[in-house]
Amino acid sequence: MVTKYERQLKRAEVAKRMRKHADEVHAVGSRTPFWRLDDTSDEIMIRDLDGSPLITFQGIHAAEMAGWFKLVGRRTTGMALAELIRASSGSAEEIPGRDAALRLLQEMGLEEKPTRYRR
Repeated sequence: MVTKYERQLKRAEVAKRMRKHADEVHAVGSRTPFWRLDDTSDEIMIRDLDGSPLITFQGIHAAEMAGWFKLVGRRTTGMALAELIRASSGSAEEIPGRDAALRLLQEMGLEEKPTRYRR
């Protein structure tokens, strides 16, 4: 049987790891260059603000990928995401968004996914 104190310790440990991951996300987001989407030609490209190409999207899903990248790939998006993770990382029992932030970190591969098994 797990005691209330053991559950609190576990939540505090997870919160500490979440804050560490938020720092990692912020570091990556802050190093991402500012860029613009260039869809004026047949190729969809992401260019540096100076005009040099960074990414070229090709294939039937190019437009969707470029749209997705435009939505989540901005420099400030990474830093805002880090703030959101940090704000959701408390160790109290009911913190809004904590479970969603933890699942996000799991999907990003920064936190381990829970193992599931059957008897």
